Amino acid sequence: MGEREKQYKGQISYEKLFQLMEKRGIKKRDLREVYNISPTIVNRLNNNTNVAVDTIMYLCEILDCQPGDIMEYAPAE
Repeated sequence: MGEREKQYKGQISYEKLFQLMEKRGIKKRDLREVYNISPTIVNRLNNNTNVAVDTIMYLCEILDCQPGDIMEYAPAE
């Protein structure tokens, strides 16, 4: 099955997620070991690629925050 053609040119950044995690003392390893987030999803977050909305919701629950606190859309240059 081929990948759907993207309808957008920018990209998402999870830099804010990792900054917030650092403030709260949560490591990437904790996402896997404590919160049972798969290594594949942690890798996607690390590489600023797409994750499911329910993953974003779960991260918001873990960090007690809003989606805009952990991700941002960067328009294409």
